[in-house]
Amino acid sequence: MTQPSRIRRFEPIDADYEAIGAIAASFAPDQIYDFEFRSAAEARALDRAFSDVGQPLARYLAEENGRVAGYAYAFEIAWAPPPGRYWCVIRVAIDDQRKGIGGRLYESTLADLVALGAQAIQIEAHESLNELVAPLRRRGFRELLRSWPFTLDTRQCDTSRFATAFDHLGALEITTLAAEQARDPGWLPKLYELHTALSRDVPIPGHPLPAPPLEWFAEHVASLPEAFFIVRDGDQYVAESYLHRSEDSPDALSQKVTAVRREYRGRGLALALKLKTIAFAQRHGYAEIRTGVESNNPAMLAINARLGFVQGPGLILFEKRL
Repeated sequence: MTQPSRIRRFEPIDADYEAIGAIAASFAPDQIYDFEFRSAAEARALDRAFSDVGQPLARYLAEENGRVAGYAYAFEIAWAPPPGRYWCVIRVAIDDQRKGIGGRLYESTLADLVALGAQAIQIEAHESLNELVAPLRRRGFRELLRSWPFTLDTRQCDTSRFATAFDHLGALEITTLAAEQARDPGWLPKLYELHTALSRDVPIPGHPLPAPPLEWFAEHVASLPEAFFIVRDGDQYVAESYLHRSEDSPDALSQKVTAVRREYRGRGLALALKLKTIAFAQRHGYAEIRTGVESNNPAMLAINARLGFVQGPGLILFEKRL
């Protein structure tokens, strides 16, 4: 006997976690966006992260014929002003799409957020998926920005034309985390202060960039210290650009952050740092560097274009005022 479809609250039990984990795992890794997960274990970890700071997220399930066909969840972006803005994620199982399930999940989530007094709701959608983008626009969402992936074929990149890029450093020195660990026992708090200061300046409206725990940061930067480049002014760290090994390709590196303190911008430091990362990749036989840049970061977009990074289709960040 066919059971009616329904939207219900998620329960933190094994069956519900396994159901949403299975849906998430059916999507390609590059289709999993900010604050999403790829397994039941990752979903539990996400929930714990929000519960630990006293802001448990609200999650909803869509059931079709007694099985979970989709889910949605939302949480307040409490770490960045203004208050009252909520992040929302909606996923529908691939075989259950185009049945109105996503719309019903959205309406249930929206009704609860309105009751909570939410001021705005933000959602990400891939710019290639017009079947998702068009309904968001019809529902009153406006585009805030786009985030694009970029790749560089290091085998085809000739950096010799940038030979003068390091002539303007003056007293500034480009070093590596590996060298700083050997030179300065106080490297960790100094690098942590730089990284968190730069993160607050990343030009993404309401982007989730609170200061990470120091223990997490120490482990994060230890991934490839010889490819973590730092600009030093005396004993002060003023800029950074660093690479991690790619999770899905042994021939690729992922460029995590390239950023410069405000008072040191306009001196070509970002370009010089990017050249250092490219030289590292070429020297160690990596064929590709992958990174991401937002549409409201024209300076970095221009640097990527000069260096030969190729832009791919990316994400659109939408917001609806309530």
